Amino acid sequence: MVKADALIQRHRASNTHDPDDDLPLLDDVIGEDLPVLDDVTARPRPKPQEAKPVITAERARIAELEAQLASQFEVLAHRTATYEAALSRATVAEEAARHAKASAQVSRMVVAEHLIDLDSRISQRLESWINEELPQLISSELESVVERIRVKAVAHMRATLVPELSSKLSEILDDTMTNLGPGA
Repeated sequence: MVKADALIQRHRASNTHDPDDDLPLLDDVIGEDLPVLDDVTARPRPKPQEAKPVITAERARIAELEAQLASQFEVLAHRTATYEAALSRATVAEEAARHAKASAQVSRMVVAEHLIDLDSRISQRLESWINEELPQLISSELESVVERIRVKAVAHMRATLVPELSSKLSEILDDTMTNLGPGA
């Protein structure tokens, strides 16, 4: 009984779970009906044939206590296994969450690299298009502008300059004819 009590005390000292889950003390299991040493010595010694039923009863009581103790150890072992399984699941869940977070971060980095690459390609293609196509467009537009200006200039010249020149030529010819005289 001393060994069992020491085992329970050692278990209680190393136990870190809720005090409500503690195993009962050996005194709680056995109860108050244990005889005190003085009671045992004061009792009349049983006759040899009477000793066997007492020993058998004590052995039965010890067997019952051992069974209760074994039951308590099974409960403790089950609770420990349940706690360890829960702890293991929590650890796995934490690891999965860390992995998911790291994976998401890697995904964001990959997307950012793709966006940078895409931006670079777009920029290069725009520069290439401007270098190849814009000069042709500008040249075409300038040619059409030059043609429109030429057409407008010719029309304006005919409308304004030709009549003015014709008028001046007419004056010069009239002056020349008047200076040369009537018979010339």
